[in-house]
Amino acid sequence: MGGLSSLVNRLHLVKQIPIFEKLNWFELQKIARKSIVAEYKKGDFIAQEGNPPDFFYCLVSGRLQAYSMTSGGAKDNVDFIHRGMHFGIISALTGENHSMTFEAINDSIVLKIPVADFKTILKAVPHLGIELSQHLSRRIRRNVKGTTSIFESTVISVYSPIKGTGSSTYAANLALSLQKETKKRVILVNIYSSKNDTASKTPVQQDNATPQWKKPAIELNQIVDDHDRILENVIKEDLKIDLLNVKFDPDDAGLKGTIGAFVSAFVGDYHYVVVDLPNEMDDIVLEALTQSDTVHLISSDRKKDLESIRRVVDRLETTLKDKFRVEQVRVIVRSIHDKIYLSFEEINKYIDFRVYGSLPSISPSELTEKIDTAHLFFFRSHPKSAYAQAVTRIARQIGGVSVGLVLGGGAALGLAHIGVIRVLEQEDIPIDVIVGSSMGALIAALWAVGKSADELQEVAREFRGRFSKFKLVDPPLFPVSGLISGRAIRRWLRKHYGNRTFYNVRVPLKIVAYDLVRREEIVIESGSIVEAVRKSVAIPGVIRPIQENDQLIIDGGVLNPLPTNVLASRGIKKIIAINVLQSPEDVSEGFDITHHQLKKEREVKFIKTPFQYVGFRVRNALFKVFNPNISDIIIQTLQASEYVISEQSAQQADVVIHPDLVGVKWYQLDRVDDLVQRGEKAARNLLPAIKKLIEE
Repeated sequence: MGGLSSLVNRLHLVKQIPIFEKLNWFELQKIARKSIVAEYKKGDFIAQEGNPPDFFYCLVSGRLQAYSMTSGGAKDNVDFIHRGMHFGIISALTGENHSMTFEAINDSIVLKIPVADFKTILKAVPHLGIELSQHLSRRIRRNVKGTTSIFESTVISVYSPIKGTGSSTYAANLALSLQKETKKRVILVNIYSSKNDTASKTPVQQDNATPQWKKPAIELNQIVDDHDRILENVIKEDLKIDLLNVKFDPDDAGLKGTIGAFVSAFVGDYHYVVVDLPNEMDDIVLEALTQSDTVHLISSDRKKDLESIRRVVDRLETTLKDKFRVEQVRVIVRSIHDKIYLSFEEINKYIDFRVYGSLPSISPSELTEKIDTAHLFFFRSHPKSAYAQAVTRIARQIGGVSVGLVLGGGAALGLAHIGVIRVLEQEDIPIDVIVGSSMGALIAALWAVGKSADELQEVAREFRGRFSKFKLVDPPLFPVSGLISGRAIRRWLRKHYGNRTFYNVRVPLKIVAYDLVRREEIVIESGSIVEAVRKSVAIPGVIRPIQENDQLIIDGGVLNPLPTNVLASRGIKKIIAINVLQSPEDVSEGFDITHHQLKKEREVKFIKTPFQYVGFRVRNALFKVFNPNISDIIIQTLQASEYVISEQSAQQADVVIHPDLVGVKWYQLDRVDDLVQRGEKAARNLLPAIKKLIEE
């Protein structure tokens, strides 16, 4: 507990809480200094119903159950608090007694800020108060029109100013994926202008991914003021999601003032409300966008379309003014061709706004799932198609059920990651985001760009020859900052990654590096993958670092060899981590094995096996000449400290896979098949725990 309570560790924990993610270093320090770290065992109460407010709480790790008690002593209004979530905000601000009890259902660590200090912080950091108010507003909306709800509702508007980008296809697929992945109540609301009312007049087209409504839409002005009538017109039991199809007259000036009430009418009845808006921008569409919790803007990867999206963002910012939040607007780029190869710089030039994700194109052969109900017709792509998987990942992220995979550093030991990935592929374990450091970054990037575990192993087999690794060694003329210049490494990376960027990966990718100048972690998630991996593998003293602007960038494993914090701070609640670094016991056991092997070889008699006898002594002589060498000393020293850091980081993961790598040296890339098998074995042993995590 003492270690957790230190200021440095409190600051580390504060950084993991999503609500504090946008604060600067000084603001984080202010919060860390006022925070208290408390550990709770399963069954402990963090706060109880009826008790006076004492703290504002943030859950760092573990899981809590929140509930109130009925007069009969039964739990009511049950909800769950997961890692990264905050609670106790209403009591802290109003001074009212707690209305719920918070009980640990797993061993948990909670960050607590005394109420008086919390109010002082809000005065000093006003934008934190705005951020908290956004969360509170959703809870308040549960009482709209007298409805009550024990869950949080989220309204997602899908819009594109460009026809043909597939925004309606995306909206329908997103709604269905949200229901499937979260098992919660979802409604798809289709809104279109009566000026483009062709839906009921056009025959249903076969082999079409665009949703086609079979029956006339309801006039929005007939139901917009009546909450009960809105719900009466909802189409139920057609699909696993509910549906509502409405049209409006864009010339009806009165609708603008009521569209907010219409959008919020579903709050409290549905966990997720997906609103599909027409392409034409008008006051009603704009009002619907501003009333939503999240806006998904769909664009193609063409310059003019990206510029159109930028104009929509500008209009939202102008309309919302100080209420505009960048994180509430998510730009999703759909490729016109098979893949997107635009660089970060190219996209940024046209849009100057962060791209949330990308959607692959859909080929006709992938349209295998027919949706044909009394009201709706369209084809969905095969569940394993790139498009379906991309939408599923977005749905899982929205639903808070994303699974993150962390690949740690470890030089050649990192080849064991391939074996773990093979098991995850074979068992259809969904991975929604992957993060890697050092060798873990290299493997993660190869997988993210589309290579399977079998293909990864083939890539690694390029180094099966004992001396094949030396093709990456290119000593500079003057080895001032590294024994290897890194040019050969960059060529090898380009051979396998091409000109791929973070925008055209099949799984969202994050790569960790380290800025030696500021002594801080760098999380790379945009731009060239080749350059990102090159930075993350720059072992200090061995591979020349990257100088970029005023940064000196080296191996990400130096500070963060197992970057679980990258996912935890982004709200990922299910984390699988692979730690390939050897413990002191592993190293000691490996030394004993090597010593035993040398002893056996030394006992071989010349008269029995002369070639083996001479070969051993030549190798031994060369070993004594070149060992210990600079690279070996540097890397073994680094890995000794990295192991300690990785063990601490592993505590943030739900499942930690630690392959048995006893007897393997950091440079033995030639043992690829053995390392892959060890990774597979470790993953198979923990498969029940992994499946349990996915099903939670």
